[in-house]
Amino acid sequence: MILKRITYQIIKAKLNHIKWISFLLVFILLGSCIKPFNPDVNAEAINKYVIEGSVSSIEGWQNVKVSIASDVSRAEYVPVNNCELMIIDDLGQNFPLTQYEDGEYRVWMNNSELIPGRSFKINVHLPNGEILESAFDQMPLGPDEVGDVYFEIEDIPTNDPEYTLNGIQMYTDFSADEMDSKFYRWKLTETWEYHSEYPREFYYDATGLHQVVPADYSYMYCWKTVVVNDIYTLSTGNLSENALDKYPLNYIRNNTYRLKILYSLMIEQMALSENAYYYWDKLRVNLSQEAGLYTSQPLAVKGNLTNVNTPEKEVLGFFQANNVSKKRIFIWPIDELELDLPTVCIINGLRFGFIEIPVSEYPAFIYSDNGVWQFATMVDDCVLCPVLGGVTEKPDYWPY
Repeated sequence: MILKRITYQIIKAKLNHIKWISFLLVFILLGSCIKPFNPDVNAEAINKYVIEGSVSSIEGWQNVKVSIASDVSRAEYVPVNNCELMIIDDLGQNFPLTQYEDGEYRVWMNNSELIPGRSFKINVHLPNGEILESAFDQMPLGPDEVGDVYFEIEDIPTNDPEYTLNGIQMYTDFSADEMDSKFYRWKLTETWEYHSEYPREFYYDATGLHQVVPADYSYMYCWKTVVVNDIYTLSTGNLSENALDKYPLNYIRNNTYRLKILYSLMIEQMALSENAYYYWDKLRVNLSQEAGLYTSQPLAVKGNLTNVNTPEKEVLGFFQANNVSKKRIFIWPIDELELDLPTVCIINGLRFGFIEIPVSEYPAFIYSDNGVWQFATMVDDCVLCPVLGGVTEKPDYWPY
């Protein structure tokens, strides 16, 4: 228990140190001669209520978030707590949600309640007495399975003719029956394993040099999970069949640690109603590189929610009923792809001994060679893999 407490204090101290460095860098940048770019974003899109959520065809928790849109210059999640939420279907059945996190609500729904062809809406009673409500959205038919998901090694040209991006392009072969929806969206969540290079064995602080016996390897192995921000939509209405081979998903560059040890991609394929599709496709266009980040406010796309008390007050978001199928794939190191990874573990020699270590860097990790400490310090990334954003708990679905 003492070792765990010491390790926690070390990580906390290191993270606080990083925060101070980040603050200093921001202060320097703000004080520089570079004129800041302040985008002129429509102020009417700020301080509006935002509803994010859906009913899925998969039995389980149905989740809804209630928040307030913030200024993009200080983008933040502003949750709304103590709301009363109810999912209502077209048969008049009510499914009350309970709050489990700030601004996050959920209800468990069974397969018998999640039948394609049935329509659902959300009703939200805010603490101030206002009522927000969506239109009904019908859950369409959709494929039971995601098609093949695979990758190809591809180089992507840039504006600089002498520079290209290297990496792998993910694809899926989409196929559905003619009675299935013609409108789709893919949500991608990636997870990868990464390691720090050294265990926690020696560190130096105000009381001197300390050795951890045995060496602590518990912070060497991490897993990081990130939702891919890009939006992937498809309408097959103008195609000869309800199918499309080689639909492009995310691109993974060779300069990321994602592909070094083991990478996993969770693909959620959502069959949508036509209205839900056009909402997400407009968001995709707004967020695309061609449209430009500030062409329009991304969240300002008209959804299917209204303020019952004051209809002229716009509510952002879209509450939808999705027919969902999922697939998880794993990608092991690719022999044909040469990785160009940044250096994250830096070892600094100490010419004059430990006296060179600033107090602000305590506790400092000390480099060792085969268990023998050296006059050299290591940055946090060498030892504490959580510093890079991951967690030390292995996912249940990891294959080993």
